[in-house]
Amino acid sequence: MIKKELDLPLKNLFKPSEVKDQNSPSVFFLHGFGSNMEDLFGLSPFFPKNWNCISLQATIPLQFNGWAWAEIDFENILKVQNPAQIIHHKEKIVESIDLSIQELNLDPNQIFILGFSQGAALSLYTGLTDPKKYKGIIALSGCISINEFENEIDYDHVKNLNVFMGNGRQDKIITLPLAQKTRDDLSKLEVKLNYKEYDVEHSISNECLNDFLIWINKVST
Repeated sequence: MIKKELDLPLKNLFKPSEVKDQNSPSVFFLHGFGSNMEDLFGLSPFFPKNWNCISLQATIPLQFNGWAWAEIDFENILKVQNPAQIIHHKEKIVESIDLSIQELNLDPNQIFILGFSQGAALSLYTGLTDPKKYKGIIALSGCISINEFENEIDYDHVKNLNVFMGNGRQDKIITLPLAQKTRDDLSKLEVKLNYKEYDVEHSISNECLNDFLIWINKVST
């Protein structure tokens, strides 16, 4: 697998499309708390050959080459500990996506964000506040409190946003009630939601992988 790094505001890994087609879709990976850009980049080979895959890395250092998008209170996972950290990283993510579109001549109408855990929360936040920019959001094992940023949501266009959510029934970090609350909040916003549950803990199962790959194929065509 070809692995490169782009000159972006966030450290990254890049696997270009193997097909020279200006209409190729692109996915940006946002890893979970304590992980790094290598983690979700491992999903790249499963995407169709005509996809561009770019994995971004957060800037808050943790132990063992782990990184975070924001500090977390594991006793209250929905509470935003430091909103400035979230806002900062959202801005850097958007800048990285915009620069990638410009420098790589990516199709701006075929941009997806895939996030896991804390990255899933950030992907939903990014998508809901500027839904016109994104073809779809894939939020895996993550949750978000809509109340924390309801004044920032683009209510005029959010109904056109495609969202895939997947969560483990045995997840002890993002418990099922937390995921289901996010599902219900997204349904109230009338996003185009596909929600799935799996018999796993805090991880991405093969079934989940297969489901969202089928979903992106439908959404991107």
